[in-house]
Amino acid sequence: MTHTDVSEESQLILDNFSNQSLLDSVISCIGNIYQGDIQNKSESIIQFIKEHCAIIPPAHYLEESTSGDKENPQTRLESQLRNGWQTGGGFRLPLTEVPIWDEYNSHSRNVRYKIHSWVMLDSLLVVDSITDGHEYLDLAVDIAEDWIQNFVISARKDDFAWYDMAVGQRATKLAYMLRRLIEIDSPAEQIFRFILASELHFSELLDEDRIAIHSNHGLFQMAGLLSLCNNLVWMKKSSRGIDFSEDILQKMLNEHFADDGIHLEHSPDYHLYMVNHLQSLRDSGWLSQKFESMLGLVDSVVDAADWMATPNNYVIPIGDTANNVLMTKRWAGYQGNLNIGHKFFPNGGLFINNSQKNPVPSQLIYSAQFHSRQHKHADHLSVLYNLSGQPLLVDPGTFTYQYDIPERMYCEATRGHNTVEIDGLNYSRFRQDAFGSAITLVAKAEDCIIVEGKVKHTRLISSMIPNNKIKSADGIPTDVEHRRIVIERPGHFLAIIDEMKSPEEHEYIPWYHFHPDLKIRRDTSTRLVVIDTEGKKYCQIQCYDDDSKSIDNIEVRGQNKPHLQGWYSRNGRELVENTAIGFPIMASASVWVTVFDFKMEKTSQPYLRMGTGGKYLRFALTQGGQKVDVKIKINKDESRSIEVDIDNESVEVEIEYDEG
Repeated sequence: MTHTDVSEESQLILDNFSNQSLLDSVISCIGNIYQGDIQNKSESIIQFIKEHCAIIPPAHYLEESTSGDKENPQTRLESQLRNGWQTGGGFRLPLTEVPIWDEYNSHSRNVRYKIHSWVMLDSLLVVDSITDGHEYLDLAVDIAEDWIQNFVISARKDDFAWYDMAVGQRATKLAYMLRRLIEIDSPAEQIFRFILASELHFSELLDEDRIAIHSNHGLFQMAGLLSLCNNLVWMKKSSRGIDFSEDILQKMLNEHFADDGIHLEHSPDYHLYMVNHLQSLRDSGWLSQKFESMLGLVDSVVDAADWMATPNNYVIPIGDTANNVLMTKRWAGYQGNLNIGHKFFPNGGLFINNSQKNPVPSQLIYSAQFHSRQHKHADHLSVLYNLSGQPLLVDPGTFTYQYDIPERMYCEATRGHNTVEIDGLNYSRFRQDAFGSAITLVAKAEDCIIVEGKVKHTRLISSMIPNNKIKSADGIPTDVEHRRIVIERPGHFLAIIDEMKSPEEHEYIPWYHFHPDLKIRRDTSTRLVVIDTEGKKYCQIQCYDDDSKSIDNIEVRGQNKPHLQGWYSRNGRELVENTAIGFPIMASASVWVTVFDFKMEKTSQPYLRMGTGGKYLRFALTQGGQKVDVKIKINKDESRSIEVDIDNESVEVEIEYDEG
């Protein structure tokens, strides 16, 4: 739930502030003053605070985890001082002048939240924390103090002033700046205004009903509370904040991360946010001994981050992850070396295979995860593929968080992903329909990878309803079982076998989306070819059912009506045209295979047979005279038997995972 105003308790605090003097308000926050022979109450307050600051560690700034670009902070800041801070909304915000806060009311939710979270102050405070002097602190304080004057002292209203994540991120900056103001002997009244603001942030962050435990926002809120508690130990509310924050953090880590280390919000970008966040918290020294038990999970989260890169060093674009996010900009720990081999996250529902068949690796991504609605697109059993450094099968990416605009709705839609659309509808993202991981089989035979996923659809959703407006009554009952088997032989082929079963007839369209730099043309009567702008061939495509019938395709590029199709977003702010192909099938039950042929050397028509009610499946493909033959049998105990022949010789099959 998004809160657009302060809590009832915080409102009472604000009311008390307005009904008493500034000094009395500050005393109510700190609970005491220096009891020596100082007659001036203001000086007594400052002396009391300084005595406490003298016996605790120096001010510590918890650097923003939403950016991994931590090299050369001085250079980064100088660039931002010259050019402004990049909002992500297509414009830059000056750091040398105070914002006019209501000028941004017409901008996107993302921009408005960022400005109220003070994220733009991060570079200023990072450099202040590692250099002498306070010129950069002064710039940050000017902006922060104006916000405090408007939204604390004058109690102005704005929908994002007390937005949950903004409060958490702002608190880390507020606590650090207040400590620094005390260190440099700033005017008492300025220090006092920051104390009042800190009191309100304590109040908001100590209210469990205000904590977004269901999303990553809650982790940012607890980081803000820890910063307040550890930097401002002389505030009355700090005494109970440590235990409160650690209890919430432990609960959230258990709920937000699978045991295999995957962040359960369906977005590698947010996984990396959390890696930065948890590492910063661990390095801060603020976590108590009782939190040590969670550090093993933190290690697995960090290890998983190594697999979140594409061969081109971008973050894998699943869910709300843009296509242009560099790993080095998002995660400071990334060393630039792609892990070669495969990685399966059985609890998270993600499979990655990085293969080194050429100088630049290829990459298969199979995403079969549904844990909650957080940053989740309607993309069950979607596949991405990067062929020797060229993105081939792509995700549309994310779009600015305005859920009711066509661009956002398209980027979330089933038809925008490399999966099977049913009756022109979206897959359900109701929490009750979450299945966790849908991957049921992972096997390897020499260089062949076999991965299976299964989803049973009991209701679908109109693609014309924004995700944040969907109600239970909008669910359209259905009964469709989708089984998708992906067979990859790197450098040779990628085969995607879809089995659909339903008591009723449906229109099934497996969609495949290609990078904007690639085009599709017909190569033969039954084959398509993927080419680049210079006419270079990347692969051929065939689609056949189990009766050996070629399935005709439709091709869409940059369509606007009756709905968007064939679009791709690089940056989350605009769409560019890309080619999407689909293979429409009207049936109740059907099975077919789509083959992406990378060798293109005397490749045969794919062989596909399914029998015994789906308990036996055989796929074979001959390329350049060499045949790969895969047989999968479901036994009576629901376990699998897999046989793989390569060039008429049986090869050993290692079944890594079999859920049955």
